[in-house]
Amino acid sequence: MGWGRRYPQEQQAAQHALIATTAAVSSALSNFVGWLLAVSGASFALMVSNIEKITPHIGGRSFKWALIWFAISLLLGLISRWLGTSVTGAVAAVVAMQDRIDRTGPIDGFSHLAFTKLFSDGLMPIYRCISWRSYKRSKTGDLIPGLRGITYQSQAQALLTLGQLVLLFVSVVVLAHGVKA
Repeated sequence: MGWGRRYPQEQQAAQHALIATTAAVSSALSNFVGWLLAVSGASFALMVSNIEKITPHIGGRSFKWALIWFAISLLLGLISRWLGTSVTGAVAAVVAMQDRIDRTGPIDGFSHLAFTKLFSDGLMPIYRCISWRSYKRSKTGDLIPGLRGITYQSQAQALLTLGQLVLLFVSVVVLAHGVKA
């Protein structure tokens, strides 16, 4: 017997805590990533558009590596932003289902299989796979795995944002190191 069946109240509290935490963190990260993308994108564009003015003062190798680190940080930021959008959508779906259950109570004869089939038909293949995997786990009474994908994506978003920030810092250090005296 799984933890969810042994401790249903604790499972429900954990579900609510996971959703609340994920929603708050993902929302804050999305705003922060937006600002990081704007700053790094503007910096990258300024560096590329003024390449002939910058290269006499910075070594060519340092300039090349700084551009590479800027580009990689932009890519990490875009992936982080995409994950944030995905997390926001998933959190909205969970909150909508929870609101419906809170309003109407448990529905007699509700087919979780039919719901999962109808819901997953509107998803992209990778999310469809995650949905079916979560359904299979929830049949055992463990409802947390349905939220695990959402929370993992939110945590991956946080790590990507941290990576983006580190790479922006690295690119500035590389540029500073390459300044000709």
